[in-house]
Amino acid sequence: MRIPLRGRILLLAVVAPAVLAACTSWYLHRAASGQARRDAHDSMVRAALVLDQLLAERVDALEVAGAVIARDPRFFAAVALPGGARDPMVRATVRGVAGDFASLTHSDLFEVLDARARLLASVREVESSAESRHWLEASVKAGEPGRGLLVEGERHFIAVVTPVLADRRPVGALLLGDEIGVELASELKVLTRSEVTFVSGGQVTASTLEREADQARIVELVAGTPASNGPPVGVEAGNDVLLTLVRPLPGAETAGQWVILQRSLAAETAFLSRAQQALLGLALIAILAALALGIWTSGRITGPLQQLVRGAEAMERGDYDAPIEVGSRDEIGYLSSRFRDMRARERSYISSLEEVARIKSEFINVASHELRTPITVIKGYHDLFYEGTLGPVTQRQQQALSAIEESLSGLIRITEDAERIAQIEGERLVLHREDHDLAAIVLAAVEQATRDAPGRQITVDTEVADGMLPVHVDGERLTHAIANLVRNGIRFTPDGGEVHVRAMPAGRGFSIQVEDNGIGIEAEKRTHLFERSFMVRDSNHHHSSRTLEFNSAGLGLGLAIARGIVAAHDGAIELDGEPGIGSRFTIRIPEAMARGDLARAA
Repeated sequence: MRIPLRGRILLLAVVAPAVLAACTSWYLHRAASGQARRDAHDSMVRAALVLDQLLAERVDALEVAGAVIARDPRFFAAVALPGGARDPMVRATVRGVAGDFASLTHSDLFEVLDARARLLASVREVESSAESRHWLEASVKAGEPGRGLLVEGERHFIAVVTPVLADRRPVGALLLGDEIGVELASELKVLTRSEVTFVSGGQVTASTLEREADQARIVELVAGTPASNGPPVGVEAGNDVLLTLVRPLPGAETAGQWVILQRSLAAETAFLSRAQQALLGLALIAILAALALGIWTSGRITGPLQQLVRGAEAMERGDYDAPIEVGSRDEIGYLSSRFRDMRARERSYISSLEEVARIKSEFINVASHELRTPITVIKGYHDLFYEGTLGPVTQRQQQALSAIEESLSGLIRITEDAERIAQIEGERLVLHREDHDLAAIVLAAVEQATRDAPGRQITVDTEVADGMLPVHVDGERLTHAIANLVRNGIRFTPDGGEVHVRAMPAGRGFSIQVEDNGIGIEAEKRTHLFERSFMVRDSNHHHSSRTLEFNSAGLGLGLAIARGIVAAHDGAIELDGEPGIGSRFTIRIPEAMARGDLARAA
């Protein structure tokens, strides 16, 4: 039976697009599902590498701190005292000296050992046992540095042992360690977008999983699991599948020390469901539009219209040169003429979009490498030259390397500030609140700021109200915010001026004032002062952002970063002052009292 032309048009306009949409949806789902699984597996493996890198960085920091302390004459003299671990007087002396030096580090484990790896002093909450230290005895007795995983009960520590030598003979050692616990798990969760769990001897020592049932399932999973570097495996969890990566902790000498990373496969592939729904909606819209268009055009179908159809199909394939003849002056002819004009403009527009996309892609690619790659290369070669790995280094070369290191530190600080601004603007700033002594935070901030102002004749003093209770804040970030305000005061105060930093309680929170007697800020500029793109600058007085020369201008990120950190604490920064008299910045953070002190105050 011959199908009428109208029927063929409707069939072509409706059935064919529907079949095409279904086939496309099936193919895209199959391809995207497989790629999503592969990407998720690769991402989990990269997450494990992030853990290894993070632990390596902490070990490097511990080694540097251990080397500095072990070479200190006072520390060396205490460790080298005759009598060793059996002499109470020696142990007491070593404990006192160790306590002084422990304040220089943030390590969770700070212990001093004698030449036979026996404990002389431990000044932290946790004290290691001889059994947990057995792996480092050889290093201590040989006078060689060592690193590894120390397991004390149900707690993990990444540990570094630094020998103390006298005439190349070991007289003792310093043991530093950072706990692998909840803080590290939370940090890894942010970095890897995975749930992180640490297991020691069949017990969960730290986890970002909130439910105990989920933690118990983890213990069952790792029970009897051999050490492996295989790919992630899927674990059934109700209606979901968890991609699970089990790895032994790096440096573990004791069996049963695991780190487990988990992600929801449903969450990783959620975009597929959304894409399928979008494709289905688009397919329905296309079918309805094709049906309406077919009914309208079926009675008026002509050869020129078929040319338009073929021309449109060619455009979908990227061909803008398909022939379209204008054979009449009626509506179809006018449509054909306008279609050709539109096609020409579309071709020009598509070409310009492709060029813009290409330029943007090149810019992003270059920008992402031009900063981090040179920093990494320069830092690497600087360390090789400075350590003498590439040959002897003269004194003048050492001076040059120090200058390189100083400039590199400034560049690193610029990138770190840019990263902090990105976190603040993207609302990705994560706080790690703990109980802190506010006076210690203020003093640390002032020390950081004044260290960046060598040669400036500015008096910076601090005043902390008596009876200040501990506060529950992110100490490192709050220190950075206060230091930025102090740097701003130093920068815009002439030599001979003063900067005053005051801290005082305010209800259940506190306030901090940073006041200077510098050049001040005009009233019309105060509204925009904390914006990232705004700087109180004079192009004739611009200097490197690493300096705090009077009335100089850097990148202008310091105040914006300070505002973002304070805002993350649910606080605010206020600005007062007059031009020529000075400025006063006031940080107000409510509800910041430590939990224990809050209960006593209530």
